[in-house]
Amino acid sequence: MRLQTDPSCFSITAFLADQVALVARQEKLPPGAALLRLQELSRSPEGRATLMQLIESAAQQEPNIDEAAKIAAICRELAAWGYGEGRNAAGFPGTNRHDHRAAA
Repeated sequence: MRLQTDPSCFSITAFLADQVALVARQEKLPPGAALLRLQELSRSPEGRATLMQLIESAAQQEPNIDEAAKIAAICRELAAWGYGEGRNAAGFPGTNRHDHRAAA
C-alpha cells in the first residue's frame, strides 16, 4: 500500500493514516489493531520513542525513493511534535522541533 503523505504539503489525515499503515507494516497487524497500537504508543514518552523507532526502521527498509521521502516527512513531523525527543528522526536532514508545517 502506498503512503498518502505529500512531503511538500502537510495533511493531518494523510499523516495519521500513514502512521497507522507503517505501524501495521512493521508490527504485522491489521489496520484496526495498528490504530489501537498507535494510540497505545502515543500515550507515553517511551511509547512515542518506540513509535519513532518503528517508523525509522520502516524508512531504513524502504527501497522506493518516493515512499522513503514520505516516511522522512512523517519522521520530521513527529520530531516537530516532540516524539522521540533527542533523536534525529532517522537521520534525515532538517529535523528539529521547528520544522513542522501547519495545514493550509
